[in-house]
Amino acid sequence: MILDRLDNWQIYFREPVWGIIFEHLKALDENTPAMEKKIKDNDIILKVFSYETIDPADPEAEMETHKKYIDIHTTITRSERIDWCPAGELKIIKPYDAIEDAVYYEKPQNACGRLNMYPGMFAMFWPGDAHMPRLQVEGKSELIKKAVMKVNTGYCLQPGGKEKDCA
Repeated sequence: MILDRLDNWQIYFREPVWGIIFEHLKALDENTPAMEKKIKDNDIILKVFSYETIDPADPEAEMETHKKYIDIHTTITRSERIDWCPAGELKIIKPYDAIEDAVYYEKPQNACGRLNMYPGMFAMFWPGDAHMPRLQVEGKSELIKKAVMKVNTGYCLQPGGKEKDCA
């Protein structure tokens, strides 16, 4: 898991494809419409959407991981909390669904990490990073706009890795 400012992406990645990914994320603003856009076929997909943040106890708050995609979350307007835990420490309540590309977990009593997301920040989650987005910051529900960039794990290697079909 990485949490940082969008402007700091080069600390973690050197391959040109990451520049393309982060330039797309940095270009988003409050006027960006809701969308799903394929940046590079099904290997890099940008999703922009809005929702009301919820209490962590809400049944709609779900702890999840993905196997096929790395998630890069960024808020465009307002704030959101994302809880994080290593997936290996959690009990699976819904096994992997290839169509959803998701495994769902029992909510932990206490999150291993709580990330308060604000515009200009990003959080990046690998397959072993269970995360629960959509949460209220300081107990206050807000309508936020956010983006999630989905990067196929087989397309590019993780930080420190070499490019693989990343043109």
